[in-house]
Amino acid sequence: MKTVLKSGITLVLFSLFAGLAMAQDNALSQFFANRIYLNPAFAGIEKGLQFTTSARTQWLRADGGYQFSALSVEWQEPCWRSGVGLTVQYADEGIAPMKMTGGGLTYSYIVPFERSNLHIGAQYAYQQNTLDWSRLTFSDQLDPVFGSIYGTSAPVGLEKVDFHDFNAGIVWRSDSRLLGGRRHLVRYRSHVGLAVNHLWSLFGQGPDASFLQSGTEIPARITLHGGTVIPLVVLEGSAKKMVVSPNFRLEMQGSSPLNPVKSLTLFTGGAYFIFEQAVFGAYYHSRAPLPGIKHTNALSLSIGFTQSEKELKRYGYFLGLSVDVNMNGVGIRSGNVYELNMRYNFRKIRPICYKKHAATTRKTVMECKDFY
Repeated sequence: MKTVLKSGITLVLFSLFAGLAMAQDNALSQFFANRIYLNPAFAGIEKGLQFTTSARTQWLRADGGYQFSALSVEWQEPCWRSGVGLTVQYADEGIAPMKMTGGGLTYSYIVPFERSNLHIGAQYAYQQNTLDWSRLTFSDQLDPVFGSIYGTSAPVGLEKVDFHDFNAGIVWRSDSRLLGGRRHLVRYRSHVGLAVNHLWSLFGQGPDASFLQSGTEIPARITLHGGTVIPLVVLEGSAKKMVVSPNFRLEMQGSSPLNPVKSLTLFTGGAYFIFEQAVFGAYYHSRAPLPGIKHTNALSLSIGFTQSEKELKRYGYFLGLSVDVNMNGVGIRSGNVYELNMRYNFRKIRPICYKKHAATTRKTVMECKDFY
């Protein structure tokens, strides 16, 4: 009996702390909406003062589920070719519960070219995790008749763990033109980016995030993403705003993030469509880049609203709501995933270096078209 209890204790502890070590970072379904969370190189991509909030709730029927929220503030200084950002994040998961509180400071430098920009970003982050051990039940506390009535011999770890972290990223944005229709030039905006989170863990020097202080690092995460914003010309001479934008994201996280066997992977692919001010999106989330029911985790549908072309010079905003329908693993009975993203930009607020920027050359920071 003692052997069984010890094995049970070992299994519970292994499941808890191995899960913490190999768990993926939170991944937003509307990753195109919260750009600085996707890649720190996006900091200050738009002129003016910008606020972005994200709230994500998933699997509420599974023992409290998981809740995540984030707030970011960004600012662009075009003549210094720089962007700065401040982020705050909070997560609550499980019955115990385990809570995460964190924040970060981001700086990006923009290298302008004739019809493209190169964004290079770095982020310092601080995170604190807490766990209420008194609300955990171990196998040696259980009586087959009366339930949890005994004390436990399981080692109790720290109730609070905090650490410093570093992230980095790079984004290439380009503005191209194609001849479409009757001698009409169709301009489309594309981007591709690469981000590395928990940078020091790539070199075996990451922070110890274990409540038992066992030397368990947060695994590094590598994100490759890209997309294109293409205006549609359906009726010649029509003033209607119509845009389609396919996007993708591939995340790999683990002790060897470039090895798919030893890492957790998430691929998201799909597109959003803008008609006037209405935004519709459809994406699928999968463990592999190629679609297939075997690897598909969820299908994500979203609806939102954005500013009109006339309003864009004064301010910009986006409001998006999405729902992920789980396809396998954690099924529909878990409660699915709901996500709300809001962004507002005070575009008329002048930068500190406004006068100097007025005399710069043609090689300036590209205006943000729709989301990118």
